[in-house]
Amino acid sequence: MQLIRQIPNILTLTNLFLGCLAIVYMFYDHMLIIDSQRTTYIDMGKLHISAYLVMIAAVIDFLDGGVARLLRAQSPLGKQLDSLADMVTFGLVPGLTMYLLLARGYYASADAFDYPILYYSAGFLLTICAAIRLGRFNNQEESSGFKGLPSPAMALFIMSLPLLILQGSQPIGQWLDNKWVLLAITLFMSFMMTSNTPMISLKWQTGGTSSNKWIIGLVIMLVITGTVILLISRNAFILLPVLIIAYLIISIIKNLVENGI
Repeated sequence: MQLIRQIPNILTLTNLFLGCLAIVYMFYDHMLIIDSQRTTYIDMGKLHISAYLVMIAAVIDFLDGGVARLLRAQSPLGKQLDSLADMVTFGLVPGLTMYLLLARGYYASADAFDYPILYYSAGFLLTICAAIRLGRFNNQEESSGFKGLPSPAMALFIMSLPLLILQGSQPIGQWLDNKWVLLAITLFMSFMMTSNTPMISLKWQTGGTSSNKWIIGLVIMLVITGTVILLISRNAFILLPVLIIAYLIISIIKNLVENGI
């Protein structure tokens, strides 16, 4: 019985393990530079495997809380483990990914070696803001609501970018070669994580459909959006960023409607 009650923590630690593996694959022969000829061979390495691992971890992260409630195994330790695991998988990993994408964007230009490494480190703003988001979430009262873009959603958005690049999606792949586009994405995602914008919680509330109308509306919108995207695009990976943007939009609409704006 004690082992069964540890299942949520085992799931959380699996999330952490997958995040660690994602980092390992991220630096698997990712870039080769020949200084003598000032030639750069840009290689994404195994970054696609890192993306898949984060996606699996996101599913596990979504399930562990529900499993804990089902088994009545919630604990202060579980809450802390969840945040620590999320900090690695959904904080450090997307920050490192954006670091690599920014480095790739800079190395694609003729003056690549004129930029210090600090320029690529702008990607770690995602990691810093994920830490702020997780710390604030751990200290807020449940009655204060669900504010700011969740770090797993941010991580899924960021990890979809290398998949789009590797799939050769046009013109999206070309946009993601541009360092300014990547910096804009970094700033936007960082702002949304630390903002006080109320977000729709995906936890089903007691009280029937009337208490969960926004969740139902969100699911319907995501299904419709996803279907349209799959019909007009041959690249399924574009679904993730589009669905996360749709989630942001409907959360903002909910906030405006409930505030009578």
